This record gives sequence, C-alpha cells and structure tokens, in this order.
Amino acid sequence: MQSEPSLLKSKEARINLRTSSEDKDTIERAARLRGVKVSQFILKDAVERAEKIIKEEETMLLSGDDKKAFVNAFFEIHEPTPYLKNAIDNYKKG
Repeated sequence: MQSEPSLLKSKEARINLRTSSEDKDTIERAARLRGVKVSQFILKDAVERAEKIIKEEETMLLSGDDKKAFVNAFFEIHEPTPYLKNAIDNYKKG
C-alpha cells in the first residue's frame, strides 16, 4: 500500500463529493487532529481502503482440499470438447 498517495503522485484528477454538514465537521476535525489538510486526510484513507478492497476481491482463498483440486486440474489430461475443437479449426483456417 502507498503511505502518502497525495504526496507521491501528481495531482491531475479531481473527485468531488457532497456530504452533510455534520460529516464535513467530523472530517475537518479529524484532519486538524492529524495535522493534515482535509483533502490529504480523505485521499489517504480512501486510497488505503480502495487498495484493501481490491486486494480482497482479487485474492482467491482456498482450503487445503480446494488447493489440491485447483492444482490437479492443470495436470489432468482432458479431451478437447467439440466447442474447443471447432475453435482450434477456425483458428488454423485463419
């Protein structure tokens, strides 16, 4: 994960959002307590959360039996299906 996304990247893109006055006050207070600008506070937390979600969604967790089945599927010899045979023929024809 990136430690300070707002400091490491050029600032070419914008994100605008609307929020309640209460949420805005809470965010501003938290940013002041951290000693950063509101945009830095929001960006850092949003990027970290986004990266975490992406990692969670792109990671496949398998049990021991599932891992074995997954790996074994690559090593088992399978006869090509009619659909695959047709695709191969079409590829060879160009």
